Formats: sequence, structure tokens, C-alpha cells
Amino acid sequence: MSTIAFVKLGGISFLTLFFLTSLQAAPESGTVTVAVGEVSAVGEEGADPTPVEKGDKVAVGTTIKTGDDSRAVVVITPRSAIRISANSEVVIETVDEEASPKDVLIDLKQGSLGALLKPNAAGELDFKVRTPSGVAAARGTFYSVAVKDGKGYAQVKEGRVEIIPNEEEN
Repeated sequence: MSTIAFVKLGGISFLTLFFLTSLQAAPESGTVTVAVGEVSAVGEEGADPTPVEKGDKVAVGTTIKTGDDSRAVVVITPRSAIRISANSEVVIETVDEEASPKDVLIDLKQGSLGALLKPNAAGELDFKVRTPSGVAAARGTFYSVAVKDGKGYAQVKEGRVEIIPNEEEN
């Protein structure tokens, strides 16, 4: 099955095509389906960055970084993926496919990403993106999140996103 998503981040529009197949990926990892330009990963142990290519597995705890004119798409679960924009830093924090609903937490340190969720996934997937300002939690939608000057911003393309501010922001 394929999904087409129109993404507008930072005034630039992108048309993203990614395939959500019935991958039997281990719950602790995602699969890179697009890696363009300078895309690197740093494992949980803090090892040196390694280049990321299409087809690579990305374990929970991995930090993915993109350079200028770079981007990556990572299929997190069969019903979700993230599109990481240029000059971004993202940590795959939690992927628990055994939970009900499945639990995914992405930590956006800087830059922007698009959360690409299969329509009607709300009851099956608790997908959240953490920023310095708080958490943007999907409720069956497509949305983008950006961090600029230490603040998190969310843009809803379709559906609903719950914004949960950090406690110190209250």
C-alpha cells in the first residue's frame, strides 16, 4: 500500500511518496526508505556518526542528523513514518509495537520533521513528537513539527494534534 503526503515546511513544499508495507520490522527499529544528501546516525552509545543509506535499520535510541540540502524518511511502524528535513536532529526515543495502542515517541532536537501516519490510525497508534516546548501528539493525522530558537511549533495538515506543554511552560 502506498501513501502520498504533501508537506510544507519552512515555506518549501515537498511531495513525499513512501510505501507502508507489511514489514515485520522488529519493534525496536525503523527502516530508512529515503536518504538524500548528508544523513548520519549516532547510536545510543554515542559512537562516531555513520552514514545512513536507504534500507538501513535504525534502532531505538539512535540520533539521526541531516545536513544542508539533505532529507530522510524512516518508516517507524507499518502505519507511521517520519520525514526528516535538512539541518535537523531527531532521536528515535520509543517504539513499542507490543503496547495497545502502539507507542511511538520521537524527540526533535532541532530542525523539522513531518509525521506521516496512515489515515484512521488513531485507535491503533499513539504517535508523539517531543520538542523543547512540549509534545505534539497525533490523533490520527498528518502533521509537521519544527524547532526554532529552542521553541517547538506544530502545523496540522489534516486531522487533530494534541499539544502537551512541558510542565515548566505552564
